[in-house]
Amino acid sequence: MHKLVATIRRSTLSGPFATAFVTRFGSAVLGFLTLLAASRLLSTYEYGVYVFLFSIGSGIGLVAVLGQHNLLLKHYRMDGGSAAANGVLVRHNIVWLGLALALLLGTGSVLILAERNLPDPYDRLHLALAFAAVFAVSEYLQNFFRIHRRFALALLPREIVWRGGCAVMLYLGSLAGVLYGATEAMELVLALFIAATAFQFVHLVRLHGVDMRPGRAGAEPSERPAERAAWRSQSLFFTANNGLHALSLYLETVIVGAVLGMEEAAFYFVALRYATLLLLPVAAIDTVGLPMIAARIQAADWPGVQRLVARLSFASFLISVAGALAMLVVGPYALALFKPDFVAHIDVLSVLCLSSVVGSFFGSGVSLLMIGGGERFLLVSNTILFAVYGLLLCGLADILGMLGVAVASLMVTLSYNLVVVFWVRQRWGIDNMATAILRPSTGATGGLVPRHAAG
Repeated sequence: MHKLVATIRRSTLSGPFATAFVTRFGSAVLGFLTLLAASRLLSTYEYGVYVFLFSIGSGIGLVAVLGQHNLLLKHYRMDGGSAAANGVLVRHNIVWLGLALALLLGTGSVLILAERNLPDPYDRLHLALAFAAVFAVSEYLQNFFRIHRRFALALLPREIVWRGGCAVMLYLGSLAGVLYGATEAMELVLALFIAATAFQFVHLVRLHGVDMRPGRAGAEPSERPAERAAWRSQSLFFTANNGLHALSLYLETVIVGAVLGMEEAAFYFVALRYATLLLLPVAAIDTVGLPMIAARIQAADWPGVQRLVARLSFASFLISVAGALAMLVVGPYALALFKPDFVAHIDVLSVLCLSSVVGSFFGSGVSLLMIGGGERFLLVSNTILFAVYGLLLCGLADILGMLGVAVASLMVTLSYNLVVVFWVRQRWGIDNMATAILRPSTGATGGLVPRHAAG
């Protein structure tokens, strides 16, 4: 741990790392303030509807970005000679995002008419689709500015301004007498989200506006068809994998709401957010660490990759364990902040926290897989895994209720990460688990040789 801290302090990334970590932590705190404000201002049922729509919108938004943020991380180059190629890539991204937005907004318009015959809360699904459209653009922009290492611009608009502003908007809406339920809450949150995302988009236009113009010619025309064919293929795999990832993040809340009730969904969403706090180290370290890892991979510095991955995973795991122990003490009080009856389900929170610790143990394994071209492998393995997960989720939910859903989450998290470990070792020869810090290969002169480069 002290080696990792020393490395970051000596590097030019100490400022960005601090920005990323503080922003991620601040985002979590402000997100909780928004959830707390909504829980205090809305009835338990309407609060459940709010998190139900929020979960659906966030999940669809992760899919609707169509893997373009992953494509950026894989192909965007920061060297001076790649400006033209980067412009072609960004144009490709914008076209795909535009198609996704058109589909979402068109579907939302149709739903507005169809919702008149749907029961509550399904008669409000158009709000979830509108939220998904903005979320998709925001996710792309956040990753774009991360690659440029403009971490303040990448993180502050959504993670700080929007999340913090949501709580303020909800209270102002209540004082103004316009906050009647989940519908108005979603509308207020969505309006502020559009403003924050538009601010980032203006900065994207300043950098790549010329590449977005209709009829803009790209660099190296003879290579573009082959490149774009590869991008299309990769985008489809990224999209499918992101869909499975979205299911892992939000399916549980949606299932709890649809099967057990909106009141139960209200609790589960809060518990899941508390457990997600333990993944903040992974999120912050990924924000800064992934570009560093990608640069070492491009330079074929495999010993450097192993050392960096091991230290980042160990740091994430250590901080998450400390957070989990703290949650055991403050958990009941934290749940009572939202609704006093939430405390009765402290066992569900404990299992969800354990799931987060398991995820942090494996560090940046999933990102390593995506960078290394493992989209097809992950898609096939996850399709099988999530088919079993769906059956397990429904079965345990029927037997154990919300606790069963949390246990299913723990089991799929462990299985998912073990599959990723297998691939990363086969492809890169890299051990992404926290225990890799104990291996000699993480020292100053050691290093693993990737299997694909050894022969």
